[in-house]
Amino acid sequence: MIRMEAILFTAAVCLAAAAEAVEAGRREKPVVLPAIAATTLVAVPLDADVHAAAAVGYGDLRILDATGVEVPHVVRDVTRTDRRPLQRTGSATRPIAKPLADDGLEITVVLGPGQDRIVPEAVTLLTPLHDFEHRVSVSWSADGREWTPVVAEAVIYDYTRFIDVRDVTIPLPAAPARGPGGRYRIVIGDVTQEQQSRLAELTRTLAGGEPREVRETTLVDRRPFRIDGIEFWYTEEVEQRATAVLADHAVVGFRTAREPDGRATRITVDTRREPVTELTIATDSRNFSRPVSVEQPVAADRDGQPLRGRPLATATITRIDVAGIRREQLVVPLPESRLASYDLVIDDGDSPPIVVTGVTARGPVREVVFLAEPAGGYRLAYGGELAAPRYDTAAIRAALAARADTMPATLGPATVVATPPPAAEPFRLLADGRFQIAVIAVLAVLLAVSLFRAAQRLDAQSPPREGP
Repeated sequence: MIRMEAILFTAAVCLAAAAEAVEAGRREKPVVLPAIAATTLVAVPLDADVHAAAAVGYGDLRILDATGVEVPHVVRDVTRTDRRPLQRTGSATRPIAKPLADDGLEITVVLGPGQDRIVPEAVTLLTPLHDFEHRVSVSWSADGREWTPVVAEAVIYDYTRFIDVRDVTIPLPAAPARGPGGRYRIVIGDVTQEQQSRLAELTRTLAGGEPREVRETTLVDRRPFRIDGIEFWYTEEVEQRATAVLADHAVVGFRTAREPDGRATRITVDTRREPVTELTIATDSRNFSRPVSVEQPVAADRDGQPLRGRPLATATITRIDVAGIRREQLVVPLPESRLASYDLVIDDGDSPPIVVTGVTARGPVREVVFLAEPAGGYRLAYGGELAAPRYDTAAIRAALAARADTMPATLGPATVVATPPPAAEPFRLLADGRFQIAVIAVLAVLLAVSLFRAAQRLDAQSPPREGP
């Protein structure tokens, strides 16, 4: 027999759905930004209030101008691009060489195309020769008229005859008078050196089979210093891969309870549906290593016992501090989720439970980017059940791809919207939240009445029980 409890349960479900529809109603926040004089790319970070009411895919977000017209926008993660120094080399172009009267050589080098912004930190003379030693000086000029000494005297050498030691690089110290680009004059002294041969010619004169005279001859070669090329070393700041900016999100509260079998600890963490990618456990306990899983909470069973939810992630939390060994890992990473609460289940086994003093939620920061016009009077609308819009965002994405600067903006206080955004005329009434709640309430009453009448008919048609 269908009992009245079923009717009450159905009515309660309908009323809960209606209350949830009211809670998920539309809200608006004004976009606060400085005065602008032209079309400006504006970025508005989403706060906890927006995350708490917005849909999972942010399809309900709308940017409205002062007249209520929707403005195309893009929702993206706030990223940070790190820069790191990288040492590069560049070849000198158009060298001009001129022999000097004191057997020296003057080489003038003009930095080539694309090198006018660099400040070289060292000069390398590429040569195939070995066994040499030369003294070098370097000067700099912006236009080739006035020269500023950079290196008064440096030595380049190759001592292969004695040991495998070679240095053909001339460091260039930083000098305020030397700017980027320009010309460099390299003067090499004694560019043609006498080099003694490694082989000696030995001549013996014999008389009657006895050595009478011994003469040793060593060849000396006057060898010019051959240069195959000149390279400049410089440091350039390069951008690494953009990484998402993570921030601590609000944790409304957490509750700790032991599992019925006494072998695990369940921690329920309540959030405001901000995107979470990691949960960090705070504890004063030491010397433990426990498996932990993150689950999506579900309702309790008929006996009031919590049911195991959908698993989201697993990890191992560790803190070891003994005998000089210190190791700690209390972060539990998980796929990005936007849930109102999370269950962390710590597997204690037969060990004493860990005393958890707090939980920190951390995740990416999101923002809405749009093109603002002067005196636009923009506001952000969110919440409710709306289909994701299809905007033409080519201009916004092109500006973001070109790394255009964005003007930061903030959100003001929230206000509840009495009416939803304008919809198509035939469906305007269906999109009204109050109309939807009224329909749900009427359907709940009709369903309750129908179930009650069906129960009466079944009772009337049931045959009477026969006695034993």
